[in-house]
Amino acid sequence: MPYNSNEDLPEYVKKYSKKLQSQFRHVFNSVWKKLVKEGVSIKQVEKRSFMAANSVLKKRFKEGQNRSGELHSDYFNRLIDDFLGNLNG
Repeated sequence: MPYNSNEDLPEYVKKYSKKLQSQFRHVFNSVWKKLVKEGVSIKQVEKRSFMAANSVLKKRFKEGQNRSGELHSDYFNRLIDDFLGNLNG
């Protein structure tokens, strides 16, 4: 399920700049194509592609706190855990 455009990205990615969205999409698609070529299972391809692409967002995510007082990095890690939990369950 590589992404053809930024409009196809998950909603949580769309809140970032267009440049960052494009970086997310590029990393996701690159990892996806590489793993499919290697014969990795689709479930693992999807999981690993999201993990790699989300790392781009995480690196760009500035330290600090959001309105609820939660650290941005903690919030982001929770989003990733929720997403991966949905893939597994």
